[in-house]
Amino acid sequence: MKFRFSMVNRLYFGFGILIVAFVVSSVLTFTNLQANKKANEQISEIYAPSISYLNELISLVNNSKMLIKNWVFIERQSETPDKISLKNIHSKQYPQVIVKLSELKEHWSVDDIELFDKIEKTLSDTLFVLQTQIMEQLNTLESYEDQEVVLEVSPMVEKNGEIIVFSNDVIEDITELKTSINECYDEINARNIENVNNFQRTVVIMGIVLVALSLFIFYLISRVTVRPVLKLREFLLQMARGILPDEHLKVSDDEIGDISQALNQFVDNMKRTSSFALEIGNENFGAEYNALSEDDILGNSLITMRQNLKTASEQEQKRKQEDEIRNWTTKGLAEFGDILRQSTNIESLSYDVLEKAIEILGAIQGALYILEDNDEDDVHFRMTAAIAYGRKKLASRRVEIEEGLVGRCAFEQAPVYLKEVPQDYVRITSGLGDTNPSVILLVPLKANETIYGVIEIVSFNQFEEYQINFLEQVSENIAGTLATVKINEKTARLLEESQQKGEELASQEEEMRQNMEELQATQEESARRELEMREILEAINNSVGNIEFDLFGVIQNVNERYAQFLGLKEEDLIGREHRNLLKLTHKQDMLYREMWEGFTSGSSVEMDLCYPTSYGDVWLRETYTPLKDASGEYKKVLSLSVDISDNKTKDRAIHAYRRELDEQGENLKNIIDQLNTHKSESELRENELLKESEATEEENRVQIESMKLLIEDLEEKIRKLTAGKS
Repeated sequence: MKFRFSMVNRLYFGFGILIVAFVVSSVLTFTNLQANKKANEQISEIYAPSISYLNELISLVNNSKMLIKNWVFIERQSETPDKISLKNIHSKQYPQVIVKLSELKEHWSVDDIELFDKIEKTLSDTLFVLQTQIMEQLNTLESYEDQEVVLEVSPMVEKNGEIIVFSNDVIEDITELKTSINECYDEINARNIENVNNFQRTVVIMGIVLVALSLFIFYLISRVTVRPVLKLREFLLQMARGILPDEHLKVSDDEIGDISQALNQFVDNMKRTSSFALEIGNENFGAEYNALSEDDILGNSLITMRQNLKTASEQEQKRKQEDEIRNWTTKGLAEFGDILRQSTNIESLSYDVLEKAIEILGAIQGALYILEDNDEDDVHFRMTAAIAYGRKKLASRRVEIEEGLVGRCAFEQAPVYLKEVPQDYVRITSGLGDTNPSVILLVPLKANETIYGVIEIVSFNQFEEYQINFLEQVSENIAGTLATVKINEKTARLLEESQQKGEELASQEEEMRQNMEELQATQEESARRELEMREILEAINNSVGNIEFDLFGVIQNVNERYAQFLGLKEEDLIGREHRNLLKLTHKQDMLYREMWEGFTSGSSVEMDLCYPTSYGDVWLRETYTPLKDASGEYKKVLSLSVDISDNKTKDRAIHAYRRELDEQGENLKNIIDQLNTHKSESELRENELLKESEATEEENRVQIESMKLLIEDLEEKIRKLTAGKS
């Protein structure tokens, strides 16, 4: 293949040189940094701690030398601070320092290790042994009185005594070891400083080289790029004016040449697009055309015009398919809904649901597992239904909670869909027989984030996504029904057990004691329910008046709200006869008596009653309910009251207004009758006056006309009042 020195290759070449230089610089930098890091780690983790612990060891030897002399010549009492300090050096401080130095000596030179081993041997086997002997011989006040013992140990701690000599020798050895380690420390530190200086020089040199290379590469790339770009600019300006040049650009062997070739091709394609547009204009929709690119607005628009009818048909087909899936799903949900509503036990429900699922999904086999969690110590799945090739199979398999695909599906609470099932995988893992299907689908029966079981479907055909979604949706309904059926069965089972236990309790006192725990749990539940009822009653007491009567209408108990209605205190009402608090009409009194007589038969009554109070009448709407005692007899009456005084006030105002309208209408009728009588008299008087004198005829006529107008005006007012009343 011929090498092409394109712009990309030029850029690769130029920037490759820069990258190589940068990599070399980075490697040198990394090498120096690693060397410095290693040296710093040696200083901070090995030599500095070693020197520190050696100084501490020297201090311990000096202290022990001083303290052992005090032990012999000064301190005679037991457990003095100096004696405790010396014991602490022997038992704690010295072993700790030796352990630390033993860990660090692995990084020392061979000579230093041998010297340290010598020091440790001298301290452990000689010096501290001698000190220990003295400490043991002079461990009591009486031992100091023993001159033989004192004369034996005193020379050991004097100027040229064994302990003093060994201590000085050990200190010299430790000092020598510390000096050797200090030399290593200084050597590494000096080497570290030299590396830093070399690193600084390297950074400066590499920086100068990188800048020089960058400037040189920039010059070369600019030189081979600018001129062709100017030619392209002129060509593009012609195209911007709508001109498609006949002359082609010169194509070079680089990216600029690729651009030139692309522009030449673009001009040719634009000419072809124009021809295609003419064909479309001539209604030749079968003309072939390929868009210049995905962003070719004109070409793609023309192609889109040609494809509209085809696209519309495809969309219609897709909508039809979606409608079929939607109808299929709706029908399937309805069929499952009928099954779930009609099922009353888990066994029949399992087979009905599994059979319908296999039928709808077009599967060949299936199984349904129910979670058995009645026993917390033995939670497992039980196969309650199995169907293969349309025939029911014996369902008796037990699956542990974390076993196989069933356990995985339940644990993940998500469908498990296997498209590649190995040989005998279904038989071994799922227990559906020896058939080897193509796919296996397991869906958890989940409701409210609780697993009630797993349904397993296998088929020779792949399941579509909508089928899987349908089974997931149905599984929630199945889980809800399973929960209800299990609760019902559990309730029936508990009821049966309760009845059986009740019979056993009647004959066996010992079994009664064994069931006391269950009774106590029931009592706790009753107490909880009683607390809930008390909270509900408290809420009712805060919003509704509440009174308790005996069967004779005497108030036994009353809440604060009822007392507020009447403007009284609770203690003022208790013990009073309810009827004495009311303002009753004769009719209301009869109804009130009938109401109390009916309470013995358990009838509930609602009445509106008026209570005269210091601030006016108060109307309460009261609901009376008789209550039974433990023996089943009605012993008291409960009344709940609501203040309806405002409604009664409005009703009275309306009735008063209507009575006033009725009275005004009656008065107007009387006035009209009087006017009619007066009219008759006026007509008689008119005749008489006509006979008496013609001079007064005109005057009488005017009076009569005035009276007529007055009557008409009154009649009009009566009609208006009548209309207002209605």
